[in-house]
Amino acid sequence: QAVAVSAYHTVGLRRDGTVVASGDTQYGQCDTEDWTGVTAIAAGERHTLGLREDGTVVAAGDDGSGQCAVSDWKL
Repeated sequence: QAVAVSAYHTVGLRRDGTVVASGDTQYGQCDTEDWTGVTAIAAGERHTLGLREDGTVVAAGDDGSGQCAVSDWKL
């Protein structure tokens, strides 16, 4: 369905809306195994984002600058 890459990890969006990730997960950026209903993905250097079908956003990884503070987002 889709692939996103960063300098240190790669993320894949499956047709069923689940997400897989591999590579460096020192900051938890590959902790996407429980994501479901995802329609789009993005990979930052130390974080991963997913857009769910209901418009909410999920994030995993380094939040040192607030880049994962998306729990209130609804697009």
